[in-house]
Amino acid sequence: MSEFLRQLGDLTVSMPSLPTIVFHLLLAFVLGKPLAWVYVATHHGVSYSRSFVHALVLLAMIVTVVMLAVGDSLARAFGLFGALALIRFRTPIKDSRDTVFLFLSVAIGITVGVQNTTLAVVGTGFVLLAAIYLYGIRFGERIDNDGVLRFSLPAQGQHDDRLRSVLRHYCRHFALVSLRDSRLEGAMDFAYQLRLHDTGTHEALVADVRAIPGACNVSLLVQNEHEEI
Repeated sequence: MSEFLRQLGDLTVSMPSLPTIVFHLLLAFVLGKPLAWVYVATHHGVSYSRSFVHALVLLAMIVTVVMLAVGDSLARAFGLFGALALIRFRTPIKDSRDTVFLFLSVAIGITVGVQNTTLAVVGTGFVLLAAIYLYGIRFGERIDNDGVLRFSLPAQGQHDDRLRSVLRHYCRHFALVSLRDSRLEGAMDFAYQLRLHDTGTHEALVADVRAIPGACNVSLLVQNEHEEI
């Protein structure tokens, strides 16, 4: 045990010079900026956060500082690991793609911090080019023209044949997913899962459903376009 502790004590490392520290911090910043630009340009959805973009750049620099401080010292690595373990990050990551960019930011900091500048530059460039390529070709995107149609109809009305005729005209597939008593007296609330032939006809679909005698509260959520009519 004493021999192990003595070896830990011998694992000291001289701190890099000031020009070296400044160079590697600037390199982390320079590589972090394209990372943030690609994230902003390719982000899709409602979870965008300006503070997250700033964090991507700053995290790369912070990890660089940590790695420069650790160097080749096992004792310092254990000490910093214990100190960082006290920090709790409770901000939820809503998009798994955000996690990928966070990992790349950490990778930039690690590679720059261990002064492997070639791996940092080449690795970052390849990953960002891959991200731009996948975004540009819309890799993994599904265009199903799915939607949910909701409306109310009188419970005693003769509307089944006309409703099915309208749905067959506009939809490749439709299925009743919900049927319940409406707040309107003598009416029922319907919810249909649809797969439209063409999302460009959704306004006509809503108009034809509203034309059914007694139909009201008609709404269509087209999931592919994230819009409600």
